[in-house]
Amino acid sequence: MTDPDFTALRTSAVHKLAAAGCFDRAPWAREAVLTIKRERFVPHDIWVWAGSGYRAVSCPADPQAWAAAVYDPVKAVVTQIDDGEHDPRTTTGTVCGAATSSVSALDIVCIKLGFLGLEAGHKVLDVGAGSGVNTALLEERAGPGNVVTIEVDQGLAEQAERNLRAAGYTARVVCGDGEKGFAEEALYDRLICTAAARRIPRAWREQVRPGGIILTPYGSLFSSSGLLRLAVGPDGAAEGRFVHTASYMWLRAHRAPGGRPPRDGEERLSASPADPDKVLDGDWHADFAIGQLVPGLTMQRTTGAGDHRILLWDGADSFASVCCDGWDEGDSVLEQGPRSLWGEVLTARSWWDEHGRPEITRFGLTVTAGGEHHTWLDAPENRLPRGRT
Repeated sequence: MTDPDFTALRTSAVHKLAAAGCFDRAPWAREAVLTIKRERFVPHDIWVWAGSGYRAVSCPADPQAWAAAVYDPVKAVVTQIDDGEHDPRTTTGTVCGAATSSVSALDIVCIKLGFLGLEAGHKVLDVGAGSGVNTALLEERAGPGNVVTIEVDQGLAEQAERNLRAAGYTARVVCGDGEKGFAEEALYDRLICTAAARRIPRAWREQVRPGGIILTPYGSLFSSSGLLRLAVGPDGAAEGRFVHTASYMWLRAHRAPGGRPPRDGEERLSASPADPDKVLDGDWHADFAIGQLVPGLTMQRTTGAGDHRILLWDGADSFASVCCDGWDEGDSVLEQGPRSLWGEVLTARSWWDEHGRPEITRFGLTVTAGGEHHTWLDAPENRLPRGRT
């Protein structure tokens, strides 16, 4: 079996990334991606989406498929399912689980580096070491001794350290909760996170110097789709804009709680005034706004024999079930609890439509010194209205 030509794959990926503008804000990243042998950082056993679940792909067994996944410029390489519950070395068939660790796709990695504004000599905290490849990219720019990376999963932290040392990088690797940062080496000029957050941890603001930058995927349980760039102020507050779309796995403490949604209290039946499939049509920008406007909202679609429904709950004591077929009939919407979740979703979608269907990059976030979070449109004084909490 012919071995993959990693140099050719790497060069091809860089050409595609350059053509897509991924290096426009960070020209240095082009040479860094060419320099770093990504294949040395990716485990030899990975997961590839197969339409109805994940299937394992092994480098020894199928080196060409493995190499193609490693250097696909627009797809993440999934390295862990359900926090390691499934072993790709022994699993046959497909696995219907949740991806819990990955090597991020090259395109969003390079876009993030552009928005980070990283300079030589900057002190950087990298939250989420994973395989270590993102840490290596940071060290290529910041220089040896200037990068600390933290990883909550001990096995992944050990893997990152092995990969970095084998490739000649000196970044400090810490096993710990990235939400708490790493105060021992603060203050940092830059903090970059490789997982999505639903709130900005106080430790991040405290450990980044005034004027420093926090860059993280950010969203709500309803929609994790924004890339947030915050500047830290002298009082520990932080403010900034969503600069791009980004879909990442959650920080572990920010994941949705498991279990069935609540079904308590008196049932209220009504018709829907609008087609649910048109209200929730999958538009990233609309979903982002709805998630910010309706606190705690989580959604699940269910499809049975002739029964297509949308389930909504708020993680507390409110629930809604919306039938998508016959949505204008008097019993198509069932709600329980103190909140009318479907009503709040309809109001949020109307707000987004009435404000010109703003894209994610028109939104921003202010985090006060006391930790209050305020999402806004266009300017900090234009705070979004919030539904019932």
